[in-house]
Amino acid sequence: MSDRSNKNPQSAIRNPQFPITDSPWFWVLVFSLMGLGALVAIGGKYRERQSRLERQYQARERARENALSDPARREYSSPEETLIPLWPLAVLLIAVGVGAGVMLWREYRGRGRPGSLPNAGAPP
Repeated sequence: MSDRSNKNPQSAIRNPQFPITDSPWFWVLVFSLMGLGALVAIGGKYRERQSRLERQYQARERARENALSDPARREYSSPEETLIPLWPLAVLLIAVGVGAGVMLWREYRGRGRPGSLPNAGAPP
């Protein structure tokens, strides 16, 4: 029976010594952290560009309102206060990263230390 389990491709899943990079949770964690890093890196330029685009939109809306003589006015967008913020994307990436980290920890916690038997503490 042990000869058959060595040929079983599923036995590699239970092997506690395979590298962490074989786990899909590792890659979800890596890519979510890279996305968060990219979000932090481009955040300043995004806010400037987004506020400029929003001001252009708001100016066109205000010109249309003036033509219709609508007295309702809003403040123009600024880099600190845009209509479309980045924080929901940051929250999503953080949540995905935390979830992947927890799942990766659970996956590796269940394996024990390298070189130890999976059922070493279990009664026969």
